[in-house]
Amino acid sequence: MWKGFIRNHIRENRGSSLSVRIAAFVAAFFLVLLCCTLYNVWHYDVVRCQTENGNYHARLTGALDEEALERIQNYSNVESVVVEDAVVDSEEPAEEKTVDILLKDVSSAYEDLPRIASLAGLREEDITYHEELLNLYFVVNPDNPDSADAYAVLVVFAAAGVLSCFSLITIIRHAYAVYMNDKIHELGILASVGAAPGQLRKGLLKEAFALSALPAVSGILLGILGSAGLIAWTDAFADGVIEGRMEVPFSLHPAILVLAFAGTFVTVFLSAWMPARALSRLTPLEAVRGAAEKGLKRGKNARILKLLFGVEGELAGNALRAQRKALRMATLSLTLSFLAFGFVQCLFAVMTLNTDLTYFDAFRNSWDVMAVVKNTDIGELESTEALQSLPDVRDVMVYQKASAKRRVTKEELSHEFLEAGGFEGASERYVMETEAGWLVNAPVYILDDESFLEYCGHTGIEPSLDGAVILNQVRDDTDPNFRIRTFFPYLEEGQKTTVLRCSGNESAAAEIPVLGYAEELPVMQEEYQTLDYYEMIHVLPASLWAGIEEQIGGTEEDTSIRVLAGDNAGNAYTVIPEEEGPTLERLNRLEAEVVQAVGEGFEIETENRVEDKNASDAANDAIRAILGGFCILLAVIGVGNVFSNTLSFTWQRRREAARYLSVGMTPGQLWKMFCVEALVLAGRPVLISIPLLLACSMLFMRAAYLDPALLLPRAPVLPILAFALAIFGFVGLAYYLGGRRLMRMNLAEALRDETF
Repeated sequence: MWKGFIRNHIRENRGSSLSVRIAAFVAAFFLVLLCCTLYNVWHYDVVRCQTENGNYHARLTGALDEEALERIQNYSNVESVVVEDAVVDSEEPAEEKTVDILLKDVSSAYEDLPRIASLAGLREEDITYHEELLNLYFVVNPDNPDSADAYAVLVVFAAAGVLSCFSLITIIRHAYAVYMNDKIHELGILASVGAAPGQLRKGLLKEAFALSALPAVSGILLGILGSAGLIAWTDAFADGVIEGRMEVPFSLHPAILVLAFAGTFVTVFLSAWMPARALSRLTPLEAVRGAAEKGLKRGKNARILKLLFGVEGELAGNALRAQRKALRMATLSLTLSFLAFGFVQCLFAVMTLNTDLTYFDAFRNSWDVMAVVKNTDIGELESTEALQSLPDVRDVMVYQKASAKRRVTKEELSHEFLEAGGFEGASERYVMETEAGWLVNAPVYILDDESFLEYCGHTGIEPSLDGAVILNQVRDDTDPNFRIRTFFPYLEEGQKTTVLRCSGNESAAAEIPVLGYAEELPVMQEEYQTLDYYEMIHVLPASLWAGIEEQIGGTEEDTSIRVLAGDNAGNAYTVIPEEEGPTLERLNRLEAEVVQAVGEGFEIETENRVEDKNASDAANDAIRAILGGFCILLAVIGVGNVFSNTLSFTWQRRREAARYLSVGMTPGQLWKMFCVEALVLAGRPVLISIPLLLACSMLFMRAAYLDPALLLPRAPVLPILAFALAIFGFVGLAYYLGGRRLMRMNLAEALRDETF
């Protein structure tokens, strides 16, 4: 009987049946998309860890003979054993080996490995666990509390899945409820002739699963394809931004497929069970009379809507108030999605503005091409003249950095610095007080001789290679504004010599002449006094450093080459307008020429300013697109709820519409009421979010010490406006489709009394 009853009802209620099918498809699609995507994110980390750090769960190191290896291999939970030659000292026994072990059941790694080590005659101290890989498998070291952070990933994944199921249940439950309400009259008749509530509930669930089976399977298959496409797009985007990124193909574990099927089944079952349970509890008389229909309740008048849109606005407000329970999830999802999308856009607008001001704009005239020559001392490079003679080069500077210490006495400090408090409150990490004064960090910038002479000439110091130039400024540590720094003169400028000391061995020192004091560094891509406000920077020529390097030490391994592009007419201190700067093609060509000029036999890494800016923008765009995609998925949940409600409110609102028409409302006024409902439903998230987004943007700007006027040209108005228009468009479309179906019905039939 139920089969024929179900078949006939589905055939006669194709509209509400379609809503149920769409709801089941959406639930299956998004659950599978989420599960597969999260699994592949986790799988990528596992493969990366195995590739970079080794594919083993634990490593045993010690004296192992063939018998011990056989005992390890025969242990029940050991999957494989790989023996590697260990690097041992001459005092160690020759039979010492390193064994990499893979377990069948990794969950018992911290219980099984001590037993395996004991069987092999080793101690627990000889075990090295691959904790990073074990943490990815959610197997944490009981002796390392920090390893418990691995559970945070599992909690996030589980929370995302549960939240998605809950959100989808709230959406598709309404579709099932509307579909079942369409047959409430028939259910009342069946109950009146003896059908038990359990039979009615069972029949409704059978009908729901008959409608949902095929759409759910289709949603699962398309969800897998959608996840594969999303992973492929993410990989393609990341490959263009991250050089040398490891490729991991899309993977689908059978357990994930089972989990997706189970999640879909539970979601559909709960969504159908809740309205079926409610309907099966109605008395036969209530069911036959249609008591499930909910009319408008008397409440507060929508005065603002009445003022703006007249009586249609008031009726729309009352209708939304009556539907607020059904539309609660839609309103919440749309508000959160718009707020999250706007938050991401505003955050990245402030971040990119901050990056441009503090890095790209600040160093725009400081470099065009940077080359780092690995493991090379500045004295080993003899290509400075060849680099300077390149046709596209305006200036070249070769430099190396070194760390040193400088002892400062109170008599040397400037009057302004002492009045500001001097070293009072300075961290011992950067400033160490001694009997003779204070020991501060003294970074050394070692320039090629030609660049050093040019720097001296630019700062007004008599050019010479027989001394150093001191950057004579210190930051005000009481001013937290890192955007506009406040500086004091560091030293009184009467000192003719400076003593640099070896970092870590202050007794080793070298006294060198001071050529002069400057208030700016040479043109280079280097930040200074960002963490250590009290560092005293010394600039030396390479020829002078060669004589004191053995005493001071601290030289970094690499040497840097800063190249400025342009004709040979200018120098390093010539300011080039941004619009006249070099193009990407020009800098790419210059990079290749620099590598060729440095010569073979050197390991060299290069980058150029324009490509660096493009890569930074691409990375920001990628992250913004991924986060924006999740916001769009959240919006789809809200829009889906609106569609489910509006496409299914034919039965719920037909009598309401018929009553309005019977008292003189025209179809045009009815359409106006629907338009006001759509406007309020879509506009509420926007009106709530805009003030919050403005407040967040102001907080971001204040935290970054940025002038709000700077954000106006970069304000993400267009993407936020597009997102808002999309919400308005889809909500309006949902109401249009629902209203069109409603207006095509014979509304006179809706006014009939359906009681016996």
